[in-house]
Amino acid sequence: KTLNRAMAQFCKPDARLKAIGYVPLKLGPAKSLEIMKQGFDEGCYSFMIDTNEPNDENISFTHPDFDPIWNCFVDNQSPFVVHVAVNGHYKAVPDSFKNNGKSELELGGDAPAGELGLMTINSSAELFLSAMIFDGVFERFPELRGISMEHGAFWLPSWLKALDYTASLFKRQRKFNELPSEVAKRHLKVSPFAGEPIGWIIENIGPNMLVYASDYPHPEGTSDPIRKFEATMTECDEKTMDAFYHGNMEELMGIKL
Repeated sequence: KTLNRAMAQFCKPDARLKAIGYVPLKLGPAKSLEIMKQGFDEGCYSFMIDTNEPNDENISFTHPDFDPIWNCFVDNQSPFVVHVAVNGHYKAVPDSFKNNGKSELELGGDAPAGELGLMTINSSAELFLSAMIFDGVFERFPELRGISMEHGAFWLPSWLKALDYTASLFKRQRKFNELPSEVAKRHLKVSPFAGEPIGWIIENIGPNMLVYASDYPHPEGTSDPIRKFEATMTECDEKTMDAFYHGNMEELMGIKL
């Protein structure tokens, strides 16, 4: 609550700033909703949420008991936010992989340590967003929107294919009203890292999911993220560039600049 209040107060003097608080869903639906409502009342625009419940005995955040949380996002016309490291202590790479007789490489900043850490930076978000789709949260809340921040975007083409392939395998047990990939494209936005092959990603998933983010002032944002992004977007037309830089985010936030 103190963090959320501080974020709201910091952003209040400048209308360009939107305060993003934090709601630890592991506290359960009732307490989480209390924190969330207080944060909205005090000026937060939206909230980061954990991607998974750390206690295997507790219910998933996609359980209907958490529906008041998703409804609160909808009522306040705010997208939920999932962000790297806000993941309920999810560990994609077991520590045993570090016992390889080699020194672990470091990129610096708050980037994950080692090649395996970077390759799996998206794992918790991918798992959570898949559960949101397959467990029907977006079906129950058609106006709900969300954004993945600092998980990269290199995984999106294969993830969308995997969603549809998985649905096809379960078609005898469950009827899907539409392709899961279409649900993802309608409800979710993703911020890539500077230096990722943005043009290739857009070519494979379409122009409507990616949103520009510099990660300033963190070092992984690089000194010239726009140059790095555009170096991989040479085949993108003006409409696609506009969508990447502002249009997709405007759609997510329900605003027009």
